[in-house]
Amino acid sequence: MTFKTLLVSGIAALALTGTAAYAQAIPEGESYQTESLFGERLYTRSSATMNLAEPGAFERATQEAYEAYQAEITPDTATWYGRLLSYQGYFREAVEVYDAAIELFPENAKLRRHRAHRYFTLRDFEASIEEGLRSAELYENMPLERERLGPDYFPSTPDVVQFYLYYHLGQAYFATNQYAEAAHWFNRSHAVALGVDDAVSITAAVYWEYISLARAGDFFAARELLDGYTYSLEDLSENIESNFYFDGIQLFKGEREFQTFFSDEDTGMAFSDASAAASSTAFTLANYLLLQGHRDEAREWYRRSINVDGWSYFARIQAEADWATLYPGETP
Repeated sequence: MTFKTLLVSGIAALALTGTAAYAQAIPEGESYQTESLFGERLYTRSSATMNLAEPGAFERATQEAYEAYQAEITPDTATWYGRLLSYQGYFREAVEVYDAAIELFPENAKLRRHRAHRYFTLRDFEASIEEGLRSAELYENMPLERERLGPDYFPSTPDVVQFYLYYHLGQAYFATNQYAEAAHWFNRSHAVALGVDDAVSITAAVYWEYISLARAGDFFAARELLDGYTYSLEDLSENIESNFYFDGIQLFKGEREFQTFFSDEDTGMAFSDASAAASSTAFTLANYLLLQGHRDEAREWYRRSINVDGWSYFARIQAEADWATLYPGETP
């Protein structure tokens, strides 16, 4: 990996923070990140922008975030800079940013929520659970917190931190086959989304909570959850991403046709390029078949969910975890 040469005064940083200076440079180019659950080495896709912004906006936002982080490491400067690195596929580098900030702010729940998410992306599910539980403990009985928005020229949303904390705990438990625990945390994220009346977040939580309940064998609760979901696409009009989860819920409710469900088209929306569409819709179809008792028929859809260009999508990660459990010894 190559780096842009950026020097920071260690003396000044020591005076500001009282600890070692963290003069990490902005990463660029290809960078090794982790291995898939099948031993495939995974690298950044640094040219990818996930349909979030133009490359020039990414470069400008990253430079500004880096400079703010170097000027003063705070929970806000670290989380925003780490998020921008993650959007560009630099997950390990984002973890390093959070490591530095957590050394200074060990009791900061938001920093730990973000590090837990990045551990999950890097397939370290146990570390993700441990860190997520620590963040949840720190947030207990605290008011909801929202992320600070990025600059006007770069799309960002005022996400509720606790929603994503609980949501990603659900993801980590799901990936380790602990479906009842996953359902519990997706339910907590669902509750937060209901509290702030966020139809998009409710939809995402219901999708994963339903699959978790069903995979745990709690079919009564799973069906009750589906029956209680009454949103329409009009209710999701403010979604900056594609409505893959809404579509999945409709399939599980019997209101979408299996044969026409799969898509590998780039929608042009955030986090919704062709690979994301293929991985997400194939994962939904695999779980639909699995929950109907068609394990063998689900295999091909899991394979299609895994064999996409991007490797950081939730569907791709969960498809890897399911494949390792359902078809051990087989190559996807």
